[in-house]
Amino acid sequence: MELTSPSPIAAVRLRPVRLSRERARAYRELAAWWLGSRLLVLAAAAVVQVAGWPRAGWHPSLFRHPFVLLTWWDGRWYGIVAKRGYLLVQGRFSQTAFFPFFPVLERAGHLLGLPVDVAGVLIAHLGFLAGLLAAYELARAYLPEADARRSSIYLAIFPFGFVFSMAYPEGVVLPLVALAGVLVLRERWLAAGICAAAATLARPEGILLAVPIGACALRRWGRLDQWSRTRAVAAVLAAPAALGSFSAYLWWALGDPLAWTKAEQAWGRSFSATGVYRALVALAEAPAHHNTWLYRDAGFCALYLLLLGVALRARLPRSWVAAGLGMVLLPLASGSFTSDARFGLLALPVFWGLAVLGRRPRVHRAVLCAGPALLAAAMLMIPLRFP
Repeated sequence: MELTSPSPIAAVRLRPVRLSRERARAYRELAAWWLGSRLLVLAAAAVVQVAGWPRAGWHPSLFRHPFVLLTWWDGRWYGIVAKRGYLLVQGRFSQTAFFPFFPVLERAGHLLGLPVDVAGVLIAHLGFLAGLLAAYELARAYLPEADARRSSIYLAIFPFGFVFSMAYPEGVVLPLVALAGVLVLRERWLAAGICAAAATLARPEGILLAVPIGACALRRWGRLDQWSRTRAVAAVLAAPAALGSFSAYLWWALGDPLAWTKAEQAWGRSFSATGVYRALVALAEAPAHHNTWLYRDAGFCALYLLLLGVALRARLPRSWVAAGLGMVLLPLASGSFTSDARFGLLALPVFWGLAVLGRRPRVHRAVLCAGPALLAAAMLMIPLRFP
């Protein structure tokens, strides 16, 4: 029997099926990387707890509190908000420095019968899986499919990515940031605005989503009808409005709309025009104050800036690069590099830039080999320094 090639019409009809299968394969692969990286993080956390690293007796037993390392540091404060709400104590550490969306989710998990800390860890893990898939979908709009898949794989094994396993809001903010971008590209303005607002209520850096959302609205403004324009403006304003709503709540509940910024002063953060200068001075003086761990965050900050430069040079959307730059540099305006390695995880163009570099086989192999090892090592270091 003579074999004939399929007609152009048949090829066109088959294409959606092929794309669907390609996406399904990508989802399965990313889910496998998510599972493997999270098992690595959980195993490292268990080793720390069982071995009593760095000193015996600092923690409860693994069976009594298996997630102590994942609910430590800021996770404890988010749990306090979930259980007790907000209280501002002038000049002292207080929970008003922590935004409400993640504690609301923890509280919802508690109402379903889970302990607050367990709910926080579970939400972070599931949110990270959703975030990897959503980040892949967003990257596909700007990068070849292989690059898009690689960017999410690199995110899964990124050394500081252990934060996505902790009872921290980053695991929730990541999918919200990526979904906002995906929904804007599909002109689902109101849904994108809701994601941007929720992201801002979890982390203040979410307000920077107004930049790519606004850029997309401007590009499409000429062909939008009046109702679509109204929804686009609403999407752009959603994140700033969310930040304003949190301040309004604090004004009503505590009598101070800026209570969250005042609470951060107890942690040595104070936003000002000289914040970046103070951050650089603190970095120079770190050895004298026995705070050499600050160089870890400064190093990641430099890495993020380098990768954002790669993304810009690769002609990836400048609005997203600008938003990523803000996510990396805005915390420095508070006068400290502390935790900037964690905050920069939400700058998705960082991983787009890394995926571009990963087109070189040597770079790709180096990331795949070094990433998991550094991820486990970073988890082992949590008892020595908070993320």
